[in-house]
Parts: sequence; C-alpha cells; structure tokens
Amino acid sequence: MGMRPLWRVPGIVVRERLHSPGRERIPEPMVMDDADSVAYFHAGGEANPGMRAVYDLCARSIDALLPQGGRLLDLGIGSGRALSAVLHRRPDVHAVGVDLAPNMLATARDLFAAEGLDQRVELVQADITALPQSLSAGPWDAVSCMWTLHQLPDVEVLGAALRQIAAVQRDTGAALWISDFARLKDPAACPAMLQCVDPDSPMGLRQDAIASEAAAFTRAELSRELAAAGLGGVSSGHATPLPYLQAYWMFGAKGKPAAVGERHSPLRGQTRREAALLRLGFTAKPF
Repeated sequence: MGMRPLWRVPGIVVRERLHSPGRERIPEPMVMDDADSVAYFHAGGEANPGMRAVYDLCARSIDALLPQGGRLLDLGIGSGRALSAVLHRRPDVHAVGVDLAPNMLATARDLFAAEGLDQRVELVQADITALPQSLSAGPWDAVSCMWTLHQLPDVEVLGAALRQIAAVQRDTGAALWISDFARLKDPAACPAMLQCVDPDSPMGLRQDAIASEAAAFTRAELSRELAAAGLGGVSSGHATPLPYLQAYWMFGAKGKPAAVGERHSPLRGQTRREAALLRLGFTAKPF
C-alpha cells in the first residue's frame, strides 16, 4: 500500500477556500457505456474504500426515507453498486432501476443475480429526463438519483431531469434523495486530494473521478435548478472539509417513517473508517 501524505490535506482545503470562483464546467458524455469505463467503475465500486463509503452514506440516507416494504425508483442506476447497498441494508425494499446505458444495465443485472437480489429489482432502459408513463405514475415511496447528474451535458438537460423528478415526487408523494459530485473552485483540488487519500487507486478509476468532479454542477448551480424545478424546499448537506459531494433530500408525504430496525454495517477496515469520516463530516443528512 502506498504512503498516504495526509499532511497535505489542510493545504488543499485552504487553497480551495481561497480560490476565486468561476471555474468552467467540462462536460462528460451523457451515456457512460464504453466497456472499459464501465468495468473500471464497477470494479472500483467493489474495492475502492472511498466509493464504498459514498454508497454507504446513500444507503443509510435512503433507509431513513423509506417506510417498511417501500418501493424505490432509482434514476441513473449505473452498474448497480449503489442500489445494491440499499437493498442489502433493507431486505424489505423492492426497486426499479433506470439507466440509458446498455452496458451499465447488463453489468447491474449480473451483479443483482450474483448477489441474490434480482427478485427485488427490475431494470429499465430509459432517459431520466423523459420517463415512460409506466414509471412516472408510480406508486413510489422514494425516488433516488445517485452519482448521475454530473453526466448530463448542460444545465438545460439538468433542468429537464429535475423537473421530471419533481413531477414524480409531486404526483406520488415519494421521498427524495439526490446526491452527486460538486465541482470545486480549484481545479487542482480533486486530483491532489485523491493523491493524498487514495494513492493506490488504479489510474483509470482516478481519472474517471477527476473527470466526474470537473463535470459536476456546483452547489449553487444545482440548488438554483432544484428551486426552478419546484424542489426549493429540500434539505441539503455537503462533505467537509473539502465540499466535493453534495446531497438533497425530503421525506415523503406521510412524513418521516418509523425506524425499520438496527442494522450493523458490513464494512471493515479502511472502508469502515472512511465511511464513518464521511458521515461525521457531512454538514447534514436525513439519519
């Protein structure tokens, strides 16, 4: 294992805070379907402590939003790792996962079959900005969108996706969880932080993370578009000390659900430590 130069982290944080705003966004392709990219991303979701920590945060948050026996609509399912974390945490939940990329859906399908989750998940190839009526009509107890919005090409498409999400939430009374990268002010901050906290990460996975952060919408941009879509009343939080992750949520029409029960984290070692640090550092969360 490579040396983790964590002593550099305070300097990275200070430079980010002092950096002038106005960094331009560098979009990524909307559909991540290249076989090598999918494989890197999927493998990282199993082995990379930082990615698994994010999945754990999302799973705990959605757990707090879903009632017993709830139905979840997950938009932008990717290779299925994030939704898998939710379903392992909540064996009473059934879900529909939506993605536009065939290779992502195929990878997710194999994952759910291997983990014995395929009876609780339906996968649908669709555009999250224009869901078929069979999906948008529900019934849903929660709608999630995890690590997906940065893939959208521009703010107009982002607005279309958020209006679709808002329409589903309004029509079904579902709870809502939206989380993604947040573009930082300093373009050097994300690469430098990754070198400090995750020096052993494969180069392909690290480059993907750097490109995703550069393609992300800032907290101000995403907050503005949420409000324009009719979701201005959502709660929000972000990672600290470096605000590279952002999250937004609201409880469903029936209010905060009763706790389903105590569940122990399956995470171990460095992954468990990083998950705990991410939770503790997040400025707000629904659990």
